[in-house]
Amino acid sequence: MKQARILIVDNEPNIRFVLEHTLRHENYIIDMACDGEEAIRLIQNCVYDLLLLDLHMEPVDGMQVLTTLRKNNSDAVVIILTAHGSMESAVEALRLETFDYLLKPATPDIIRKRVREGLERRQRLLKHRQIVNRIEVLKDALDELEDIEEQIPPVRKDKRFLSYGSTVIDHYHREIIVNEKLLDLTSVEFELLSSLIEASPQPVSARSLVKAALGYETEDSEAGEIIKVYIHHLRQKVEPLPSKPAYIKTIRHQGYLWCS
Repeated sequence: MKQARILIVDNEPNIRFVLEHTLRHENYIIDMACDGEEAIRLIQNCVYDLLLLDLHMEPVDGMQVLTTLRKNNSDAVVIILTAHGSMESAVEALRLETFDYLLKPATPDIIRKRVREGLERRQRLLKHRQIVNRIEVLKDALDELEDIEEQIPPVRKDKRFLSYGSTVIDHYHREIIVNEKLLDLTSVEFELLSSLIEASPQPVSARSLVKAALGYETEDSEAGEIIKVYIHHLRQKVEPLPSKPAYIKTIRHQGYLWCS
């Protein structure tokens, strides 16, 4: 993971010194701005992962800095530090998607903790964005296939894409998308779910699912107990409401059925 870049914005030199000293040994790249004008100049020329931002500065205050930051479509994490907090400024800060709102003096431990948590949140958001971009790439690939053939029959496993309604299997990358959501599946879960999808609208016995997902034969009673655990975990990832499954149905005495 690359070093996080942090901008400290405060018009008090001693506060800037304390904040820089607090974060000095955390392996961050740290820049500092002594007022709002300098902060705006820096954020227009550099991409920051996180800002520690004072509100009360002149002539450009922290809210103006924050507004400029968001107009630039920056997804930087912002932690407000102020000695003069008010309900109005707190509400406005939240409206502009700040991560936290702290009153001075905040302890070094609190500063380090919230900075670390803010950066972790940013990493999660970036990862989510990457997944969404991958989904868009898959959708574009499917659109190209649909331009070639008006109606694509179900694809065998020796081909890359299998598409059923809003469900797409990518056998090359071993990924499954349901309703434009890329599922985070283990190898066994991928084999299990792809077997159910490909067999639809026919149910699949627990014994067949054990063979497909785990690669060995077993008796029906044992297979039922084994697959029940995997089905439970799959439903947590696939179903909007796992307690009332809409996609993975249990068919008594027959096994499980994928509905899409």
